[in-house]
Amino acid sequence: MAIWPTNSKASTNNVDSGSDKPRLARGDIKQNIDNTNAIIDMFDIASPSNNDILVYNSTNSRFETQTPVFQQAILEVGRSVSSTNEQLNITSIIADPSNITSLTSGQFTLGVGIYLIWCWTRNGSSGSGSFELRDPDGDPIGGGVSTVITYASTNVYDGLMFFGRVEVSGSSNTFYVKHNATFVPNETSKTIPNTTFLRIVKVA
Repeated sequence: MAIWPTNSKASTNNVDSGSDKPRLARGDIKQNIDNTNAIIDMFDIASPSNNDILVYNSTNSRFETQTPVFQQAILEVGRSVSSTNEQLNITSIIADPSNITSLTSGQFTLGVGIYLIWCWTRNGSSGSGSFELRDPDGDPIGGGVSTVITYASTNVYDGLMFFGRVEVSGSSNTFYVKHNATFVPNETSKTIPNTTFLRIVKVA
């Protein structure tokens, strides 16, 4: 078992002056070699990846590299609402330092894991309607479009639109944001007046 050499520092008494005799420092040199080896044995960091963190493993008494469990992405939701297409496109990834998501055709994909997902808008009402998170192919059983997280209220107001837990197992899965806007006769499009965001936190 590797032991951090806190209480085994080597003395410098025999190497801190030009008149010192190196042969008298042999024990201290050996102690420093032992201390260095103990430090090397304490850390298993031979092949780190970008954004890895160090985690202590009590089984082997070592620090090992690990992908951070807490990872998050911030996505911007588009403002264009159509009466003929329920999908509200994701327009951009604002931040995703751990690359937990990707965008394709206005939808976002998540890898295997457990996620918390918020949809939030700002600065006043965003008009009539509501938001949902939907799965276009009903993964994992392929049962068709399914609602993953329902909207937080009947109408879209400033603040939280929806919030929930999503588990992706087996392989990656794709999602989109659905709008439930109310259209008057002969109206085919609307623009949400305020910016809307998705916050995705990977917790496991």
